[in-house]
Amino acid sequence: MSSNIKNSTAAIKAACAIVFLTFTFCYVYFYQTDILALSQHVWSAGETHYSAGIGAVIITFVLYIVHLGLSTFVKLPSRAFALTFAPSLVLLGCLTSANLSADGTMSVGVFALIASVFLVVIGFLMYALTDLTAMDKPTKNDGSLLSQVAWCNYGILVVMMFVTFTFGNNNRRLHSYLEIERNVMEKQYDDALDVDVNETDSSMTFFRAYALSKQGQLGERLFEYPLCGGSEILLPSSKSNVKLLIMPDSLVWHHIGAAPCKPITNVAMFCTILQKQHLAHPCVDDYLLTSYLLDKNLRGFAREIVKYYDFRSDEEKKTAQEKLEKARKKLARVIGEDAANDSLKEVVILTPTGGKMKPLSELPKHYREALVLYTRIHSQRVLTYNNEAMDADYDDYLKLERTKFPTRTEHDAALKDAYFGTYWWYYAKGSK
Repeated sequence: MSSNIKNSTAAIKAACAIVFLTFTFCYVYFYQTDILALSQHVWSAGETHYSAGIGAVIITFVLYIVHLGLSTFVKLPSRAFALTFAPSLVLLGCLTSANLSADGTMSVGVFALIASVFLVVIGFLMYALTDLTAMDKPTKNDGSLLSQVAWCNYGILVVMMFVTFTFGNNNRRLHSYLEIERNVMEKQYDDALDVDVNETDSSMTFFRAYALSKQGQLGERLFEYPLCGGSEILLPSSKSNVKLLIMPDSLVWHHIGAAPCKPITNVAMFCTILQKQHLAHPCVDDYLLTSYLLDKNLRGFAREIVKYYDFRSDEEKKTAQEKLEKARKKLARVIGEDAANDSLKEVVILTPTGGKMKPLSELPKHYREALVLYTRIHSQRVLTYNNEAMDADYDDYLKLERTKFPTRTEHDAALKDAYFGTYWWYYAKGSK
């Protein structure tokens, strides 16, 4: 009879094992990888690094060994065989239940106590069910994967998987934040920017800005995303609430050019200091200009942008070229043509960072939008910027902005639907 029981339930046991192994690996690898990485980072004080693939395999293997040990020493009725997976699934839920505290520590907290209670209850239940094993008389059809015995075991597995999900950390905001941070560290900048976030904060804004800067798109795309905070969110500073949970801040300072000697209180000033000390990398130009835009300081932006883009008119460029040619011809009569060409070359205007000044055709979208706005709202200005296509777009924006709606809420919603992603909308409504 014992041999018949084993044969009749072997397929069901194999099916339960496959379900358990698949669920455990997928749950760890696809859903809780970032939580486990953060937990290991915090608990090891940053000394060790969690590997998603290796970690998922090890956790799945260890939890399956726990099941094998229980199934070897505890004999349960065929309808309750899947209960031997329960302790593994409770432990899995407890392992992934760690939550981030305000002080930066990770704790399983109350879930450890609840898991202990669950394990005790499961232990008593297993002990009680062992007495029923002798009365277990499976029929010929009980070995089917769709038999009543099979569905009883599947039901136990589903209930315990639900318990695992309930125990695990399901903080969607923390999951999204860690996903962005992981993608940034792995240089998957497009993936980081594509993470769906229901509510943004200063840390998420920082990582978006950093990812865009690494792609050279900071001035082109930053205001296409929900933003929280002013210029302080561009860098980990004393004024911002930017938190780097796993990513070392050395990556940020290496990208910028140098780390600050003291906490940053003004991002624009810090960028200027780096430039003066010849420590700034080219990305600092965009960080500096964007800092003015985030603070809605258009006057400061206009004063700075002329240092990075050539705003000379075609007539001014032509005049400068004619003066250079005239001086070269005069010098050639004295020292010769070749020597004059070597002595008087076209002057290259350098930016404060040391790069070549760029033509206006390379102005990023948000810089063009800001300059159109600056030209329209300031009568006393250091420059006047005209762009036929963008001027027309801004006129359409003003037309909608001045359109009357039944309520202010409807007005703001219509404006956001049409112009969210432009600097004009950010300047009027956009920052939190």
